[in-house]
Amino acid sequence: MKMLSLSTGSLAHLLGKEYYDFEAITSLMNTIYVRSKIDGFEFQKMAEWDSVGPPRDEYREGRQVGFRARAWKSASKYTPQRIAHAIRKMGIPILSVHANRDTGICICSGGIGDINRGKEIIRETLWLCRALKSQIAVFHYWDTWANQIDIALLCRVLDQYHSRYPNVKASIENIPTCAEQLTPFELVSHFNSITLDTRWACMYDELEQFYDLVPRIVNIHLRGRLDGKQWVFDSSNWTFEQIISLIRNKWKYSGLITLEPEGGYQNATLEDLVDALKTLRKKLGYSMKSKIQ
Repeated sequence: MKMLSLSTGSLAHLLGKEYYDFEAITSLMNTIYVRSKIDGFEFQKMAEWDSVGPPRDEYREGRQVGFRARAWKSASKYTPQRIAHAIRKMGIPILSVHANRDTGICICSGGIGDINRGKEIIRETLWLCRALKSQIAVFHYWDTWANQIDIALLCRVLDQYHSRYPNVKASIENIPTCAEQLTPFELVSHFNSITLDTRWACMYDELEQFYDLVPRIVNIHLRGRLDGKQWVFDSSNWTFEQIISLIRNKWKYSGLITLEPEGGYQNATLEDLVDALKTLRKKLGYSMKSKIQ
């Protein structure tokens, strides 16, 4: 089914709030859903809400603690149960849930405690998908700084938990990698469900290769910077319109597309966003009946 979604990751910027402000995010979700031509949202479960510890994707042993660790100290904490309760009350479709980005870092760490933490993030994410009636979970499933990645371990862990939630597609995103002789395309090709991020695919010059994996793509993260009412893709090789043409005309992709804004909404207003989403829906050739019945 052709559906257009919007990531919740940067929404709080539109109200001048901190990116992790849950109340600001949910308030804007309601406003945007009512006014715009989208079918629902990809809910970003942020590490800042987790009581276990600060975000791992910023912290490494021996490095200075950065702004996300400081944000974690001040951010309110939300369990998956509390998140599910709040969103269910709103009655807004959640088309995918983006897991805490620490998942792959924990599982690739080699430490039993960290691996178990990664497993718990997977379980929580799949549970949240089921609670919100979302069919897609999105995972950053390896440590982008790791020189070696145990693909067999990653597959084994995912299969172990995914089998308990058969109605949820556990999709792996093509995030960057430092692993020797492995690219994001090669890594995601080991998994049954894929979330394609257009920014990373273009950065590795792998976008066109994903044609061979289209049957396994369940979600496309369409990256763009909102400049006024226009989406712009800052790449030397591809424009925003060229990527849409590739997805729509050559690939004939007819699944979920999630708009992920680059750099938040620094140069745009809520009105700009509503208009830009309407225009995007037309460019994609998706029906203007934008609400799931």
